[in-house]
Amino acid sequence: MTIEGISVDSPEALLGDYDVVIIGAGPAGLAAGIYAARAGLQCVVLEKGVAGGQVLTSPSIENYPGFPEVSGMKLMETMAEHARKYVDIKEGEEVLRVRGGEKYELMTVSGRYTCRALILSTGAYHRKLDVPGEDGMTGKGVSYCATCDGFFYKGKEVVVVGGGNTALTDALYLNSIGCKVTIIHRRNAFRADKHLQESISRLRIPVMFDTVVDEIIEGDAVASVRLRDLKTGVLSVKPTDGVFIAVGEVPSSQLASELGLEMDHGGFIVVDKSFRTNVPFVYACGDVSGGIRQIVAAVHGGAAAALSCFEDLMNPYYKR
Repeated sequence: MTIEGISVDSPEALLGDYDVVIIGAGPAGLAAGIYAARAGLQCVVLEKGVAGGQVLTSPSIENYPGFPEVSGMKLMETMAEHARKYVDIKEGEEVLRVRGGEKYELMTVSGRYTCRALILSTGAYHRKLDVPGEDGMTGKGVSYCATCDGFFYKGKEVVVVGGGNTALTDALYLNSIGCKVTIIHRRNAFRADKHLQESISRLRIPVMFDTVVDEIIEGDAVASVRLRDLKTGVLSVKPTDGVFIAVGEVPSSQLASELGLEMDHGGFIVVDKSFRTNVPFVYACGDVSGGIRQIVAAVHGGAAAALSCFEDLMNPYYKR
């Protein structure tokens, strides 16, 4: 196999041999790097983009302990600076392929790495509506995380787009903190669990079925959305201060498939309470492992995965 003229099977292409390679430099990967290095493991963090992950796009964060208010970019710059004191973070180093054997071997855009263990913190990305105004108003009224940004909309009109568990949970959360919520769903019935549907009905949260968002009208901030009734084709404009999009997340789990890791129906990697996967010496943390998609949860997962990795390399759990 050759990547950019380099044969990754040749000795010259070996860029490093480590105890553990961490793939992904979001909050989980950075925390894993800190904890693995402090445990004495030789490690490296490989990131296909820049360190920080999705958090970089958050304009303001108010729920991360120790930072009453901070931009996502500033928080992740601080976290990455801290991590670099312990571990090398290689940005722009996308992992193209992973294969097992006596050691794990990773092929990247630059060459080849080998390691005894892997920590996958490759994240997930939000499904978008792909409508005009969505990208331009992200951070200006368009959000994909109600628990992150809902606080800013207390007492204001918001819409939640979606009909699954996440959408209804977001709507209930926003309602509980004082937002005036309307749910917009393209189908004529919810896909969410029955108890969530019953809660929406009991609280009399308005629902617009058979309706889609055709456009998020741009300005200094979100002020309205253009809606289309799928049954009649009629267009309307609904005033709103916030648009919370909850139409699903897609885990970045291609490498997990190559490694034969167990995944749930949504493609998220299945881990135990110590963030071990079903494959020895492979761990997963952060959004790619599902669960609560919050920065604080990702940091916990990264730390726990690194400590499990250290424990297993010293005394393999599967031999105990």
